[in-house]
Amino acid sequence: MNKNPNLSILCCLPVVVFLSVGAFGQTMSEGETRGTQKEVLGDVLKNKKFQENAEITDAKIKADSGSLSKYSMKFNLSYYGPTMGDLSAKDQPNPDGTVGTYETSLGGAIGFRYRFDPKSSLSFGTGLKAIHPLHGAERIDVQTPYLSYDSAFRIGDVQMRSSPGLSVTTIPNYLDVGQVGSLSYDLSSIYNILNSRWGIGLDGNLSLFLYNRSYQLSDKKASRGAVQLYPTLKYNFSDRTSIATSTALTWLSPRDHSNETVLLNKTVTQRLGIGHAFTRDVYLFPYLTILPTKMAWDTTTLNLSTTFSLL
Repeated sequence: MNKNPNLSILCCLPVVVFLSVGAFGQTMSEGETRGTQKEVLGDVLKNKKFQENAEITDAKIKADSGSLSKYSMKFNLSYYGPTMGDLSAKDQPNPDGTVGTYETSLGGAIGFRYRFDPKSSLSFGTGLKAIHPLHGAERIDVQTPYLSYDSAFRIGDVQMRSSPGLSVTTIPNYLDVGQVGSLSYDLSSIYNILNSRWGIGLDGNLSLFLYNRSYQLSDKKASRGAVQLYPTLKYNFSDRTSIATSTALTWLSPRDHSNETVLLNKTVTQRLGIGHAFTRDVYLFPYLTILPTKMAWDTTTLNLSTTFSLL
């Protein structure tokens, strides 16, 4: 607080003291108010660190849940490579001929997160993806901008992460069929069997795709929505390193069917990978994607996903 300019007068003139007490008290009150306001503002702007959510011990769920800071950033790097049988291939297998991103690609997305408490946060972000990176990056796409709410919790002995969200479509493959956005719900879960190193889990995704026009024959196998389930088996070598395999079961609601309740199965795929958490906020997962019904090097691809939380 600044020194009162009437201090010297107060020492010499008692009358002035009497007249100045009220003004001095008011100045004190205003100074204290300004100080309180600064403290409140400082608390708002301060990047508070929340305590670790003791209910969650799984390295992947921790990394996906993000930094414990009130304000933070999240960076994801992904690589979808060619088949192991032909490392010069431009595209990955698409046995069903469905609309999607099956080109080999290297992408990065950055998100900004606001944490409400140790268990929940709000995120939004976007990124860039290079198409055919081993062939000169023939195209650069803007990764789908998104907004999502994340919550990590435990029900009994099952660790879970829940994430409803919405996104704006920017990928040409989807824009070409009239898609403009999507609503989604992601759920991850893991259960450590009898407190052993083995774990079983089930991840899932429910998506509803939004379009700006009616279906056209040129849209081919575009879908209204999708249901995806990933039963998972994991073995933890340590708290940081694990090997995991999951089966991708996908059902699509095709737009070329008038009956909206019709669901078509996609070809089942299998993932096998090793996950390692370098720190709580840095997780790397290289994995193979396999077609169990046609196991061969020409249908097996090498991929990579990473998660980095900053601040």
